[in-house]
Amino acid sequence: MSFNLEIISPQQIVLNQDVDLVIFPGVEGDFGILKNHMPFLTYLRLGLLYIYKDKKLIQSFIINGGIVEISDNKCSLLTEDITDSKDFKIKDKEDRIERLKSKLVSKFYYA
Repeated sequence: MSFNLEIISPQQIVLNQDVDLVIFPGVEGDFGILKNHMPFLTYLRLGLLYIYKDKKLIQSFIINGGIVEISDNKCSLLTEDITDSKDFKIKDKEDRIERLKSKLVSKFYYA
């Protein structure tokens, strides 16, 4: 009961793996993708991405938005800013949050 998940950032292909369930931070709320999902294209917001295989959480990421496309049992995420949640250190948390906020603010205001 799996499908292919591909996560791509400008620097690298972060993940290319068969998974059972992915939960994305959607603009209007979190949503999950399973095998045989209807074709779908949407934007993502800042939030957590959860990846499951064999009924277990195998990996999670912090993403700062992006675009996800689902078609023919393939799910592709394009994002500019992604961090494995296990690499996200508490001491860096406030600095990272401030950088993410400044990115969001710059999207809404002209400098």
